[in-house]
Amino acid sequence: MWASVWRGPTDVQLEQRPPPVCPPGWVVLRPELVGLCGTDLAIHAGQHGRASAPLVLGHEVVATVVEPKQSSFAVGSRVALRPTIPCNECWPCRNGLSHTCRQLRLIGIDVDGGLAELVVVPASNILPISPQVPLTEAVLAEPLAVAIHAVERVGSLADATVLVVGAGPIGILTGLVAASRGARVLVSEPNSIRRALADSLGFETVDPGDRLVKEVAKLTDGVMSDVLFDCAAYPPLASQLSALARERGSIVLVALYSKPAPLDLHAITFAEQVLLGARVYTPSDLVAAVSTIEADHLRLSRLPIEVFGLDSVVGAINAARGGAALKIAVQPTSHLSD
Repeated sequence: MWASVWRGPTDVQLEQRPPPVCPPGWVVLRPELVGLCGTDLAIHAGQHGRASAPLVLGHEVVATVVEPKQSSFAVGSRVALRPTIPCNECWPCRNGLSHTCRQLRLIGIDVDGGLAELVVVPASNILPISPQVPLTEAVLAEPLAVAIHAVERVGSLADATVLVVGAGPIGILTGLVAASRGARVLVSEPNSIRRALADSLGFETVDPGDRLVKEVAKLTDGVMSDVLFDCAAYPPLASQLSALARERGSIVLVALYSKPAPLDLHAITFAEQVLLGARVYTPSDLVAAVSTIEADHLRLSRLPIEVFGLDSVVGAINAARGGAALKIAVQPTSHLSD
């Protein structure tokens, strides 16, 4: 089979490999579309602390079942992948929090992922998704689950004013989920193209510049946001997060800071704000994401997605890094020359 293999910093090669061995309890999938995200870009650049070469990237996967083994799936079933592999032994795993497993591994990071003609995954990690859903929407199930989990960390957003920092894929999806639950959504984004996309989706946008706090104050009559979703993890902005939320407001850290960042704990204490982490998502969040996509509640066809072939992964990575579209995806089933 063909696979796109990361061999080290900035080195991705298209290679022929034998089909993967399928362990007991796992299934063989044929990836149909694989989304790229910031984690893939970090691995490609050699900036991920855990991934080691050689590795097949890709954890945002929609696929068809090739060998179901002992699972309940039929050959040809279309499925979405939950890439998390918990240890099932630590305290979080034993108490219904396996997404925060202390030894959590991910397909596409710790084991080979979806940028190949075949991939093996645990049978418990796949769930059906309707073949009637366009692939370019189905591939958003995994990042949408991240957004749903972030919103679930807060609870009700009815009539709330929400500030989303960062209009990348997770930020846009978080804004759409928040709006679907009755929130007024403000979006802060320095990139004019992504800001224009946020505008077209009905969000109120702000160019952060050096006046973000003042601009949010103007839009909220000085109250500030009820809930802030940090979907950018931009270190220079971390110290302003408290100033962007109201007293007893909530700050949700959705994006992952790669290094410690300055946070005004004094201000958070005085404002009695709630600071929440949001790590990946629970299995039920992915179920909710698939249901939301199948019902077309968020009209995801409005989001620009660009698709590359498996023999153009380097181009796809460069396009993702340059922000060519909101989401860059790779189609491993696309034609490859012999």
